Amino acid sequence: MAKISKKQVISFPAIDAEGISQLLSDGMKDASELLRHEPITHVANVDIFSSQSCIVIEVELPGVRKDDIEVTLCKNTLSVKAVKFECFDEDKINYICMERSFGKIVRTVEMPFPVDSMRIKAQYKNGILTISIPRVQDKRSAVKKINIEEGPE
Repeated sequence: MAKISKKQVISFPAIDAEGISQLLSDGMKDASELLRHEPITHVANVDIFSSQSCIVIEVELPGVRKDDIEVTLCKNTLSVKAVKFECFDEDKINYICMERSFGKIVRTVEMPFPVDSMRIKAQYKNGILTISIPRVQDKRSAVKKINIEEGPE
């Protein structure tokens, strides 16, 4: 004999195709506002080296003010974001040669080993951002002998 559900059937009001397309287009407009961003115009050069105690990342950011730099660490990825503004106040300048770049600068670096995110230090001097991140012992790779206990009978 089959079981019959005694739950009450709930019916939802019908939604027409026009209502669905309106809902989707409104959602897309909201999403496009959130996802809009400025283009990245420059990728900063980095030097990365490590010792037994830390990893050091030097990021080249000439002409960038310290207040326009943002450094973040999320999981094992370090991100450096900065904005380099043009230093010209006059609108009527005829450039003969312009090789410097201005705009948004971004660089990400993946950490090659576990680091101590609570003790990161950053220093900015003469256009070079130096970030020092201490290493931590990766306990997941350490060998640990597990004692096997007698099970209940």
